[in-house]
Amino acid sequence: MKNSIPRNSGGHAFSLIEMLVVVTIIVLLLAFSTPALMRSMQSTRLTSVGDTIFGVISVAQQTAFAQNAPVELRFFKHGDEGFSDSPEYFRSYQLFKIVLLTEGIGANATVKESIVPVGNLVKFSDGIVITTDDELSPALSGAGLPDTKSGDGSSAGYSGVDGATYNALRFLTDGSCHKVGANATVSGATQATLTFQTLPTSFFTITYDINKEITTANLPNNFYTIQVDPYTGKARSYKPGF
Repeated sequence: MKNSIPRNSGGHAFSLIEMLVVVTIIVLLLAFSTPALMRSMQSTRLTSVGDTIFGVISVAQQTAFAQNAPVELRFFKHGDEGFSDSPEYFRSYQLFKIVLLTEGIGANATVKESIVPVGNLVKFSDGIVITTDDELSPALSGAGLPDTKSGDGSSAGYSGVDGATYNALRFLTDGSCHKVGANATVSGATQATLTFQTLPTSFFTITYDINKEITTANLPNNFYTIQVDPYTGKARSYKPGF
């Protein structure tokens, strides 16, 4: 009895041309999908940073009320640490509690503000910044204050970046929110100058780092704006998407 030899049931291997066609289609699909994927990843990082800051504002307000002490939210401004010529944006933040210290006795007594860190420094995700443009972030406008830990003039302060500055919002125990300015001495007390802003100017904008100054003319389509009510300290957000 002869053994039957199975025959090929009509199947055949891919030809070189067919393989090239498949590879070309895959490359084209990747080329078209990559920009959308990158935008989606950027949008996720932007939303994450915005939502985190939104939550921190609520924490600052509640902490000021619960501990009966003003709480300051500092945003640190500096260039990208990996690129020496990068623009200066707000790239991190930290909360501080304000404590009044009395030095001296009687008529010679003076009062100074002391800050106590609340939590650790938080850096934004790569490529996400708060713009320093006065029209996009009026709540954080103005010359930045030097970032020093002990007032000794050292270049690296709480941000850990040499020469960094900060702009800040201070939440008071009555729920109100003020912009923080330079220290001033009044009646023997050295305290920060506080400015009560109007609601239309009490906001700042989070967006992408485009490696040049961000203005209303070149603001990316996707951004995250946070407005802080100066009367109540409560925050509102706006994110148009892309």
